[in-house]
Amino acid sequence: MNYNNLSEDFWEKFSFSGNIIYKETWLDEDMLMVEYPEKLTLDAGFYNGTFIIYIIWDNNWQSPVAQYTCKTVENFEKLICLAIEQVEKEIKLKRFSYYGKLWETIRIKYD
Repeated sequence: MNYNNLSEDFWEKFSFSGNIIYKETWLDEDMLMVEYPEKLTLDAGFYNGTFIIYIIWDNNWQSPVAQYTCKTVENFEKLICLAIEQVEKEIKLKRFSYYGKLWETIRIKYD
């Protein structure tokens, strides 16, 4: 792997049921965005040496549903899988049909 990039087939390891807006393999702020039903968005990027994944509801970046962080590609793969599972769970729960934030942000950090 090039220090500045993920492997070319990196995103092929995952099954995204949502609408992929973009997926890039270079390590940058904007690497992945997937839109799902129920106004959920999975967003992943690389900021200052850290991979960060967000699950956002209704474009509310101030109070994400979940935030996952790590430093290594191996842990990034694990966290992408966890994030996909969480999005699928949230879609089934349909808990975002009300107005406003009524949840605590899930925060998972791997070093």
